[in-house]
Amino acid sequence: MNRLARVDLDRFRIDSESFLGQAIALGVRFEKLPGNAPEAMLAYLQMAGMTFAQRYRVGIGISRDRFEWGVRQALVCMELGLEDRAGGDLNAAVDLLAGGDFEVFRERGWEIAFFRLAEMREASASLLKRPEAAFLQRHLKDVGRWARLTPETWTMPPGADGEEEERVDPLKDYAAFREVKARVDFLRSLPQAAFRELGRTAGGGAAFEDLLRNLILSLALDLETLTPGAAQAAEFRSRCFQGGAMRPQARDRVLRLVEDHLRSAVDDAAARAQMRDEVAAELSVLEEASEAGMEAFFILAEDAREP
Repeated sequence: MNRLARVDLDRFRIDSESFLGQAIALGVRFEKLPGNAPEAMLAYLQMAGMTFAQRYRVGIGISRDRFEWGVRQALVCMELGLEDRAGGDLNAAVDLLAGGDFEVFRERGWEIAFFRLAEMREASASLLKRPEAAFLQRHLKDVGRWARLTPETWTMPPGADGEEEERVDPLKDYAAFREVKARVDFLRSLPQAAFRELGRTAGGGAAFEDLLRNLILSLALDLETLTPGAAQAAEFRSRCFQGGAMRPQARDRVLRLVEDHLRSAVDDAAARAQMRDEVAAELSVLEEASEAGMEAFFILAEDAREP
């Protein structure tokens, strides 16, 4: 039996929430596309996957793994290319799909994917050398992977630790990259002298959440530094908290200033919303700690740590 006959094509079912999936559903619903449009698209993707598998086969047989990867690549490229050609307009996308020339969207999607991956590689290699990396510890493994990727093949070569060649997805991985980039943009927008001072004090072992808590304190007390002392941490607790909750005026001030800063520093609306939620989460952490003492939740100036 042909090994490809055992491939579970349901795994490549077009996501109904994707731009491509929504466009096909809309076209079928309003009879601008035939009822078998999903099957026709899947057949096209299968053909693209077969072409890819034949091009990169080793020996006589066709690898099931390469076939499936070829289908995935074609699907990603269709998604990117169609959305680009349609300008993000679903109605325009339906009209384009009705023309029946899927290859033009796949080719455009391939170009977009290449430039996305090239951007990821260059920006990641740069980030690893920058001071902002000290506050992005949980992202550095991914950043290190992206810095080694090959845009032409959507792969990352084996690392020094003997890891196997790894594949990268211009949709999922690029979304994760955009999240990291937004954090870098935010960190670069902070007063750089104050940021460098905080980095030196933290000594490279801090997390993004640690920086957010220091930022909350500095905004609440209108400080120019991001590295408060013990006296300022105590002042923050006494002035801004009561009964295990942050005083409304102080809370509103912090959230307003954070919102204003994010709007000017971060282009990605989803990333801004996520960081707003993270600031709110750190406010809750500080509220829980306000009754017992919160100094341990801040990166304090060196002289503040001396007994």
